[in-house]
Amino acid sequence: CCWTSPVFQSRGIALFLKNTTFHGILLDALFDAGSDNEDKKEVVRLVTEGIKSGAVKPLPATVFAENQVEQGFRFMASGKHIGKVVLKIREEEPQRKLMPKVKPVSAIPRTYMNPEKSYILAGGLGGFGLELANWMIGRGAKKIVLTSRSGVKTGYQSLCVRRWREQKIQVFVSTADVTNAQGAEQLIKEATKLGPVGGIFNLAVVLRDAFMENQTAADFATVCRPKVEGTKQLDAVSRKLCPELDYFVAFSSVSCGRGNAGQVNYGLANSAMERICEARQAAGLPGVAIQWGAIGDVGLILETMGDNETVVGGTLPQRMTSCLATMDKFLQQPHAVLASMVLAEKRKSGGEGNQVGLLEAVGNILGIKDVKTVNPANTLADLGMDSLMGAEIKQTLERNFDLVLSAQEIRGLTFGKLSDLSSGADGAEAAPAATDAAPVKDASQVQFQAAELVPKETLIQLPSKSKSGTPIFIVHPIEGVVAALQTLAAQLPCPVYGLQCTTKAPLDSIQKLAAFYLQQVKTAQKSGPYVLSGYSFGACVAFEMALLLEKSKEKVTLVLLDGSPTYVASHTGNYKARQNPDNKNADADALTYFISLFKDDVDYIKIQKELQALAGWEKRLSLATQLLAGSTPFPQAELAAAAESFYKKLVAADAYKPSGTYAGPVTLIKATDNFVSLGKDYGLTPICKQTVNIQSVKGNHREILAGDSALKIAEIISQTLKL
Repeated sequence: CCWTSPVFQSRGIALFLKNTTFHGILLDALFDAGSDNEDKKEVVRLVTEGIKSGAVKPLPATVFAENQVEQGFRFMASGKHIGKVVLKIREEEPQRKLMPKVKPVSAIPRTYMNPEKSYILAGGLGGFGLELANWMIGRGAKKIVLTSRSGVKTGYQSLCVRRWREQKIQVFVSTADVTNAQGAEQLIKEATKLGPVGGIFNLAVVLRDAFMENQTAADFATVCRPKVEGTKQLDAVSRKLCPELDYFVAFSSVSCGRGNAGQVNYGLANSAMERICEARQAAGLPGVAIQWGAIGDVGLILETMGDNETVVGGTLPQRMTSCLATMDKFLQQPHAVLASMVLAEKRKSGGEGNQVGLLEAVGNILGIKDVKTVNPANTLADLGMDSLMGAEIKQTLERNFDLVLSAQEIRGLTFGKLSDLSSGADGAEAAPAATDAAPVKDASQVQFQAAELVPKETLIQLPSKSKSGTPIFIVHPIEGVVAALQTLAAQLPCPVYGLQCTTKAPLDSIQKLAAFYLQQVKTAQKSGPYVLSGYSFGACVAFEMALLLEKSKEKVTLVLLDGSPTYVASHTGNYKARQNPDNKNADADALTYFISLFKDDVDYIKIQKELQALAGWEKRLSLATQLLAGSTPFPQAELAAAAESFYKKLVAADAYKPSGTYAGPVTLIKATDNFVSLGKDYGLTPICKQTVNIQSVKGNHREILAGDSALKIAEIISQTLKL
């Protein structure tokens, strides 16, 4: 038996007070044993007698109805149950021996592509085309034909094609002109060489927008050619050469269904495509035209008109994840013309229906039956959100509500803020409120828990398993001290030195701070090879130190602990994205956050406004230290020094740009439960010549420095450095 099993967790150590003995039996070992095995015989005897006497009972079961699959999975994921979690699909039969009736089960249809067939995407090298091709590959397609009269001409197009080919996907780029019969037939024949054509998607588009008095016949012809003539020719040729065609899809536009100023020619072209698709369906052939609204993330809107909040023809850009989910549904519909768009007025006006949907969606993920009983000020993290729930909430917000938030922002969301978001508080009119909103307070990121706020020594030797060998120099996190790294250092079989941020450290830039720390390093080790490490904020300083050493012809090995040159900037970037471009209160906001690290009952908005009302850093710093007086054991002078150091380090890390590319070996050890929008490698690959060795350790940003996670990190470092 294991102490972490639910039996012990639910009943505790009191079981042993009854002089009870527990035995663990490896049943899988007994399965392989012969029938004459004494242990096997004894176990069979005990179980048989236990069943007869009632001592051995079936495991308890928590039963959910067949329509409660989601609740059942969430209950199981909580890890608090004992026994089995089962779904009741049907009622028990009244007789012991009875052939059960066939019971139909509702299924969710999903679009898949036949790997033996080829799929043609006319205009497939555009932004939407590349995303659609990637989605189709994910749904099973192995043979893709992309058409573009100019061929591959951008680095991103080349990258996509190269990655697909590395996955053993057959990708053919055709320059055939499908607006004439000869070109369309050439394209179909090229695709047929890969496999029978299973789908034709016409995404081609050319715009010549102008009001009617400024339109010309040439403009109409230019816009209609790829849509009208292209669809017409593909329709005609596919009827002859594509007997196994499953999909014939034309990308239309709401400019046809709803109209859009200056796009009468574009509306006409899309209308003609829709009529072709209707004729195909009437003839018993596949055909669907999709009226898209503005498309977000990629394509014409982002390239020519603005961002994902630009209103076009009464619609907001529909995010790509939503578009592809819509494609999945539309390809299974029987209708010839379908439409998908995000109405701007509906999104901004919100309304009770939308509000209830958003709150209930998040509440359902968290397992909250009645969201009205939740304190609006509680964050989702306070309500028990774990990493899996966070990922699901992020997907739900993006897919169903077109809200894009970082994982850290989601952890700090409250139900009050969710209500604001659903009613349009994230729109343009609510920008000032967003500026005043309290930032996400993730307790794992910053913790001032050392005996001193401002250390007196820059370089200190930490206790470790050995004092001989090549030392490791570890740069402090943003708090400026290395106390949090002592547990890890104690497990390393080599000398370990910690670099701390004293009042002498220059904080004008990361480059100056790195140069200062190198002077300290060389007092302990005059020449290389060097081993540098940095935790969190310290990772960007260690990286710059490595660059400086390489410039002086020294060899360096770099080990970064849950950080990178852009780690801090990824957090400050989320803050800056919510501010006005001319925000002049960054120092006041940083001081407010600094205060909240020491006081739990902070009225964040009130203190923020009080600090912003003061003119100048000195007055704001003075008020901040006064507000903390009596709440901490530290004198005001030390609090002031720590607050100023904290803010300057934030500014320096946010502005940091590496002075070069690192050539030596680099290992990134990251926390599994630290959610940052930096990619798998924390943004290291573009600034490192060698492949980044990425290792993951269980826990959040702070938990990895203690317990088994610290042992795991020490093991990784020892193996990496061959200690």
